[in-house]
Amino acid sequence: MHPLLPQLSFFLVLQLRFVASSSLFDGDLMLPVPTMSLEHLDPTLPPALPSHPAYCSVVVLRQDFADTVGTPPVSANYTHPPDCPFPWTRVVLGLSLAVSGPQETRVGAVWIDGVEVLRTITAIPMAPGAFWRIHKDVTRYAALFRRLANGGGVVSMMLENSIAVLPGVFSANVSLHYYRGPLDDGQAASMPDVAHPSIRSLYHEPADVVLPVSKPDGHYGSGFWHRIDSETGVEATTVVIPRNAYRAVLEIFVSYHGDEDTWYTNPLRSEYLRQPTTAKLSAPRANGAFRQVYATIDGRYVGGRVPFPVVYPSAINPYFWSPVTAIGAFDMPSYDLDLTPFLGLMLDGRPHEVGLGVRGAQPHWLVAANLHLWIDHWSDAVQAGPLEYFAPAIQMNRNAQWRNVDGESEVGAEGLERFSGWVSSSRGNLTTQVRHKTKMKSEVEVQNRGKASQSDFIFKERTTVTVLRGNQWMARVQAVVEAPMQVQTTVEKAVGAPGLQKTRFFHQLMQTVSLNEGQSGATTTRELTDRQDAEGSAMTSGGWGSGKSRSAYRYKDGNRCYARSVNTAGGVVIQDKKASCAAMVDVA
Repeated sequence: MHPLLPQLSFFLVLQLRFVASSSLFDGDLMLPVPTMSLEHLDPTLPPALPSHPAYCSVVVLRQDFADTVGTPPVSANYTHPPDCPFPWTRVVLGLSLAVSGPQETRVGAVWIDGVEVLRTITAIPMAPGAFWRIHKDVTRYAALFRRLANGGGVVSMMLENSIAVLPGVFSANVSLHYYRGPLDDGQAASMPDVAHPSIRSLYHEPADVVLPVSKPDGHYGSGFWHRIDSETGVEATTVVIPRNAYRAVLEIFVSYHGDEDTWYTNPLRSEYLRQPTTAKLSAPRANGAFRQVYATIDGRYVGGRVPFPVVYPSAINPYFWSPVTAIGAFDMPSYDLDLTPFLGLMLDGRPHEVGLGVRGAQPHWLVAANLHLWIDHWSDAVQAGPLEYFAPAIQMNRNAQWRNVDGESEVGAEGLERFSGWVSSSRGNLTTQVRHKTKMKSEVEVQNRGKASQSDFIFKERTTVTVLRGNQWMARVQAVVEAPMQVQTTVEKAVGAPGLQKTRFFHQLMQTVSLNEGQSGATTTRELTDRQDAEGSAMTSGGWGSGKSRSAYRYKDGNRCYARSVNTAGGVVIQDKKASCAAMVDVA
């Protein structure tokens, strides 16, 4: 591995394009009878681990979440086992959740000393005894765990739940698993940095310091996350970074709620285009499906990403997501902005404000971030400065034609931004260049007096990060991701009877990341494809529904591969296959 390669970062980059879905299953199926205990699944690549069990495991928090709306996070003091010293090859966060009865979708998060390490969306239990497990590689936060091992800390979890309408109580168990020794050559040696739903190389070498960009009083209030209610809202956190930091990456967590649960299918209505600016700030409104989470330093824009459209279990058709969850729901993606070109603005030892906002936002979004810093231990201070700042406004194209409830709308967005800056440290005088290109398109069509609709969300991003010494580039990473989504719905209604909504759904995430270790060095390519198809029906008045789904996940790194295909119907798994990619039937 080239010594400069860990300085590279890449970002979650997405494209969504039109793909027509076809029927998933032909003929009738004889389905097994659901049991009294149902495990919900996320058929993704498991964390890369050594071949032997964890060196030590610690249960850090247990809690039942019943009536917790408006209450502070649950916190527990952490005591590290004395026989589990650093270094560790891997650290894995485990979250086990079970729900006692029917309940709605809830959002949860886990923090360590205010640093968010997991954002998750709960499943909707379709049977008694529903449970699920999440295992997330959190080695990138190694600096936190070293601090916990040396002096302890506080682990917090928040999951706002209410039993006023539905009786389900969530029981949570949070644990940390520490591994030592070489990684398993059969899997992990070629998959060291995978974190669904993105292929990560950013944290190949964990940061030396991780600072929370969140509410400092989160232990006592409504959590560590900031709430964004409008596109003009920016929530800022004051940070002071060490003067010998030579690299900086901002990791942003987001989730969307209320009017924004299904922002990716939001139409653009003609009356919104005619409204004055003041009226456009009111909610709810049909303002189209463009959203961008972004960051600022002392009020200056430093980068943004369109969030991956994670489908919540309560959205579209809840019967699609039992027992296999939607892409990214259990472990929601975070978005990484390489701030190394902006270090020259922050290395003065003074407080600076890091702001977070969401363009196009309606009530409400929950946002928080972590600032990862790499420290030059051979210098008391490093020098840095900007070279290029090119961030013009995203070009928007909006069209809408409606007559009453029927009509169509189209929203397009395209943008290009470039940032570069130099850092002089004991590693030399290096320049980091970041180039990020975005294309997005949303189309919504409604016909037959609102009884038929189709929504297509089209998005693509390409990011290139290059590290140079002088005019010679030393390492480069390029990431391209495509993620098409389509939702088709029709409503059938008979006189005197409730309506029946039929839905067909397609969603796919495709990523390719190329790492190049210098102009004459080796190139490594990693590919990931995660696809879901579903179709089903549900009564518009609630109380009954059905769904079938097919999930296919593949990851390839050179000659090594992981593949899993899961088919469900009637709330149970009817097929679950794991194999090498060569042996897996192509379901894409």
